[in-house]
Amino acid sequence: MNNKDVLTKARSAVEDILNALDVARVVFVDDANGEEVSLEEVLSAAQSLDETLLLGAFPEFGDSIPDDPDVLVSRIRNLWVRMEPDIQLERAQAVVIAARRHDGGDADDAADVSILSQLIPDSRLINLSPSQWEEQKGQLLQEAGAQKTLFLFDRDFSEAGGDREGGIKIIASLLARDDTESLICGLLTHTVTPETQPQQWDEISTTHGIPKDRFIVIPKLHLSKAPMLFAQTLKYVALSPNFVELKRKTKEIIAQAADAAAERVESVSIYDLDHIVFQVSADEGLWEPDMLFRLHSMFHRLESRRLAHDGGELEEIASKLRAVSGIPTIIEPFPTPDNAWSLQRQEFYEPHDHINKNHFPIELGDIFEPVDGISAKKYILLAQPCDLMVRSNGKRSPELDRVPLAEVVQIQEGDEPPKFAEVLPYFDSSPQKKWYVKLKAIHFIRTCVLDMCVFNQEGRATIALEGDEPNNIRPAWKARYKLLSKCLKKEVRKADEILATNDREGNAVTQFKQQIASKVDRLLFVDDPFKGKIEDRDGVRVVSYNCKRIERLCRSRAIGLLMSYTSTIGRPAYEREFGEP
Repeated sequence: MNNKDVLTKARSAVEDILNALDVARVVFVDDANGEEVSLEEVLSAAQSLDETLLLGAFPEFGDSIPDDPDVLVSRIRNLWVRMEPDIQLERAQAVVIAARRHDGGDADDAADVSILSQLIPDSRLINLSPSQWEEQKGQLLQEAGAQKTLFLFDRDFSEAGGDREGGIKIIASLLARDDTESLICGLLTHTVTPETQPQQWDEISTTHGIPKDRFIVIPKLHLSKAPMLFAQTLKYVALSPNFVELKRKTKEIIAQAADAAAERVESVSIYDLDHIVFQVSADEGLWEPDMLFRLHSMFHRLESRRLAHDGGELEEIASKLRAVSGIPTIIEPFPTPDNAWSLQRQEFYEPHDHINKNHFPIELGDIFEPVDGISAKKYILLAQPCDLMVRSNGKRSPELDRVPLAEVVQIQEGDEPPKFAEVLPYFDSSPQKKWYVKLKAIHFIRTCVLDMCVFNQEGRATIALEGDEPNNIRPAWKARYKLLSKCLKKEVRKADEILATNDREGNAVTQFKQQIASKVDRLLFVDDPFKGKIEDRDGVRVVSYNCKRIERLCRSRAIGLLMSYTSTIGRPAYEREFGEP
């Protein structure tokens, strides 16, 4: 797509955005405004263009462009003197814009001002120098109440003898006023690149005390390198006021719904509460407050939906946003915002410090890793949630000896995913790294190894044989702790009996026991893929495995993986076909 087509499409998108929001004027304040493009600048820019670009900017050349630079300069001078002033301005802008878009990398405010004038219709654009802004700002702000206005400011006014932070200081002062709640502002600057825009936006917001919702930072480089990305970013400027209102209204609904939900929980009778919160929890081995939160969550969800649709206010705001957001502005690739990936990851995964510090029971979707650092593999628990539930007596019903752990592996970019594997979405902090659950690479591990992770605040599989269970652990798991301690003591006793020596034993027996002493842990406590050992810690016998719980996949996604796993092991096994090559 050539320069002219790109600018035309970007201009159309910009105009649609301004129309959708009823923006009548765009005021752009830049110390390069008012500077005319000189003939010498035109000549310099023309010499940097190839024949196609120069013919597009200077149709007066006809079909051929002189190869000799001196001849080219002479012909442009001869054409220039015969042109009307308005044609001179048009050709100057065309050449400067073409040169800027072709190879412009450094800051060129004059060229960027010219490109902006091509993207925003003349009838709406008001270009002002910093001094002109000071003279006219009172009137412009007053008129903005009747004529919706978008204000764009350059950051650095030093070329006109002003402040290097002049533009952002103006935005900060405007948004601090009581009468500018609906003002739309943007900082259009070459001091911020597309790559640094998110970070710079945060820093500028913090430094100058401006809420990020009230303004946006636009890299000037978008104008020359990717005009459609300028339109896309301009869309964010335009959407910002309604987004602020949408979040305000949503926050208000959430608060009202929370109060209403709390009142409904309060109104539940003591008979129902005893049955739901204590009797059912005791049967299932659940923590009683979780049942109260479940009730509150149900009431809150129902009340939130009712309030969201009541009166149509939220839908009215959403309709305005939808009308602008739906305007096509994607031609050049536009990267997914960094926070979008991070936020989605937070929805899918519970962090280890939360689930381990609070001694959450083992559940479907729990993810484990070896703590020795030797293996990069990780493992996810794929067992039926009801089967994993520990009842009030500390036992499961039925008691499980082993449960399946599926391998989780990272696949390098460009490699084919494993056969019979499911992607583990958003598992990595980087979108470029892909992880898969290998549904045929299954390890059946003893439940006690994973259960031990519950008792440690770091999520490590370790248990002190003579210790007490953590105070803040759930009642069912206190009973589970006692059962596991008793079971493990028996296994440790076996190891002690093997290694025990007495005077009646010969030297050969003693030497043999010394040889296997270092292997006892592996012989008695091996549970691939994790290894166990017995050790003394300050006189206390401790059994531990190199296993740690690191995360938990959300219930809905974990159930999806469980279904894929059962489909994999339940797939039909047909006989080999005769006609198969």
